[in-house]
Amino acid sequence: MIENQKYASKTSIALMLLGLLPFVFTIYYLQKYDFEHGIAIFIHYSAIILSFIGAINWGRNSLEKSSQLFYLSVTPSIIAFSAFFFSFPDNLLVLAIGYFIAWLIDLFLFIKAKEFLIYLIMRSIITISVIYLHLYLL
Repeated sequence: MIENQKYASKTSIALMLLGLLPFVFTIYYLQKYDFEHGIAIFIHYSAIILSFIGAINWGRNSLEKSSQLFYLSVTPSIIAFSAFFFSFPDNLLVLAIGYFIAWLIDLFLFIKAKEFLIYLIMRSIITISVIYLHLYLL
């Protein structure tokens, strides 16, 4: 089963970990230099990444053509956009919930197609890390 896994290259793992660096550097920046500007950067970057997570499933659906998957793939973007209508710290909580929902969507898709186990493991690690960073700032 593991040898047939998709989305498990060293490149994808490296890119996923590199995507975590702006979160960490922004936390350092907002604690050391400018909190308001830093939190704005953090929230904007978080919303972009959350939208991107939904886009991954949208792209995957180009083969499956499932209307349910199209709806699920748009959900993280809608949550990310809605976070801009909340004030600090509620917007961080909305984004953290959005990452959790996006992870649940991936879990649902894994149950449907078991070839994404490695991807789900990678997403679980990075999602836990990102949610922790959001809750850390609360």
